[in-house]
Amino acid sequence: MHKLSIARRCSALALAGATGMLVACQTPSAFDGPEYSDATRQVESDLMSEARALGAAQGAAGIAASFDRSGAASLLLMHGGQAARNELMRRADRTLREQLEKDSAVFLRQYGIEDDEPGPEPGIQGSEEGAAPACTGPCGTR
Repeated sequence: MHKLSIARRCSALALAGATGMLVACQTPSAFDGPEYSDATRQVESDLMSEARALGAAQGAAGIAASFDRSGAASLLLMHGGQAARNELMRRADRTLREQLEKDSAVFLRQYGIEDDEPGPEPGIQGSEEGAAPACTGPCGTR
């Protein structure tokens, strides 16, 4: 039997085992508690499943690309994988923020709180008009 075919079989078995472990792996929700809805936990679960699937696909493609002696496939895969990851992160962030806004609106409605009054501007908390901002660390050394 040829060495390359043994390596491919071993890689396929390792990939199948790793994929099985990823599917069986369940992480605890970061959104436990009464302040978050079941819909939020479901969105989180769906996004985690998508991330696992992307990781498994990238792993499989990486194994296949490792057999290319020129390395060109690895270079293309690296850039394509990074673009896919970045898009997944942007979409996940947008989706989760929208769901959390829905939870917040339900919470405010449940307790009769009106959100008409604007909150303090970020970064200017507690500073009076004309006074210097409170931050004197690396964000604005004086």
